[in-house]
This record gives sequence, structure tokens and C-alpha cells, in this order.
Amino acid sequence: MKVHAFKVDRRSDSAELESVLTQVEGEGNLRHRIRTINSMELRAESIERRDGIWLMDFVRIRTSAGPGRVSRDSEVEGFEFDVEGGFGEETAALYDPETGYILTQYNHHGVRAGIISQYLSCYDEASVNVFTFRPKLDLDVERRLARQSLTKKFAFTIDATKMTAQDRARGVSLSEALNFGANMGADKLKIEVSVGSGQDRSLSDRAGSVITDLVNMFGENVDAVKKLEVSGKEDHDSSIEVLDLLGHRLCVQFNDLSTGPDLRLPREQRWSALERARNGWQSLLTI
Repeated sequence: MKVHAFKVDRRSDSAELESVLTQVEGEGNLRHRIRTINSMELRAESIERRDGIWLMDFVRIRTSAGPGRVSRDSEVEGFEFDVEGGFGEETAALYDPETGYILTQYNHHGVRAGIISQYLSCYDEASVNVFTFRPKLDLDVERRLARQSLTKKFAFTIDATKMTAQDRARGVSLSEALNFGANMGADKLKIEVSVGSGQDRSLSDRAGSVITDLVNMFGENVDAVKKLEVSGKEDHDSSIEVLDLLGHRLCVQFNDLSTGPDLRLPREQRWSALERARNGWQSLLTI
């Protein structure tokens, strides 16, 4: 089980995330917790507050084609569902109000962090809340990136077929590039921005915001951004260093979890893994 960390940002006119979580917790009817995000039905299956942190388990309700069950001595056979039944893909999450970080389980077929942020943003249908989860990079690459006072080049690849409408709305320039690619029938955009070899030449401060937007897009939609590399140097006497930002998200993997007789990872084990990740990252997850 892999765990990633995200900093929670909220728009200034949004409610505190805790108030939304309290509202979700107070809704005892599971059907009433269901929201549809990007044509996906999901809900907070379980949510509770323990020792000041929030533990959650989100479920994607999947009624599309799925696997069967099989044994070594029998042929594969299907599952039987009632008329509203389907597969449930589980994703655990932990929110620490003190630091403002949320930790999420990575489940390729489950609910991604970006979808969780949209679910919590739209949960209270009487309010307009906007929560954004910003991926936390590992400390080493954050320091190296901060030391790059001269940004010489950044290159990224976007898979336009995997992007959502929200992804496409990120910045006029990027939207124009995507529209140009779409009009040409392109599925992927590979963009490289660089300056010449002059010692003190550097990309403008605008490059930093574009890089941040791309890192955030990757955090919310891991399939959309395929590459993001930044090349820079500390000063004009230093050598150029290339940083792979997609490969340096803060992440920990636990290999000691055991599946139950139904071949699912029990919720308490997944929550425990999130708590272990939080404890191990205490010095990194600061306000």
C-alpha cells in the first residue's frame, strides 16, 4: 500500500474542511453521502475523528465490467449483484487539522486524491466550497528546487486524453496550447521552455507558477501529466541540475499489510498505515 501526502488549500470564501467533515460524519444514511464526480459515483463510506485527526474511507461505486472469482480447481465465475449493486473500490484517507495535510492511500482503481478534493468541495450543496490538494515533494528535491535561483529549462508532457475539464481550465496559455493540439488531432503535448546559454539568463518568475500548476495537476490527476523536469543552477558558476518532479513526490510504501479472507485490505490496517506514515513524516508535514 502506497501513501501520498497533500497540503490542503481552501478558497478564502470556503468553509473550514473540518466543518464539511463534521457534516459528512453526521449523515448516517450512506445513500445520502453519494456524490457524482466526473461521472463517477463515490461516497465517504466511513469517517471518524480519533485523537484529533480524521480517518476516512472513500468508496468508488463501480458498475462497469469487472473481474470474476476463480480457484485452482474451478473455472472463473461471476459475482451476483442486486439491481443497484457493483464493485466497491476503497481508498483510505487521513486529515490532520493541526498541520493542514491530508494523506491518502493510492488505489489505481479507486478514488484519487483530486476526486476526493472535489467530493469534499461539492458535498455541502448549499455552499460554494473549493478545496485543493497540493502534492508534497520530498524534502531533498524541495531544497534543491528552492536553491535553483536560475531556471534554465523546464519540460513537460501532457496526455490530453486523460485531462478533465478542470485540468484544462488551468491558465490561459496552457488551455490555448491544449486547444491547438486538439484541433490538430494530437493526444499528447510535449513542451520544452528554455533560455540560451548566457550565464545569468533565467526564465521569468512566471515559470515557477506554471511548474506549480503542473505539479498540482499531477497530484489531482496522475494520468494527465507524464513528465515534468526542471533544469537550473544555484548561481552562474554552478553546473546545471535536472530535477524530475514527478518522481519525487513524498511517498511511502507498506509491504506488511495482510488481506482478509475476502482478499480485501481491512480498513483498520489501511488506517493504521496512514497513521504510521503521518508519524514518520512529522518533521516534514508542517504548517
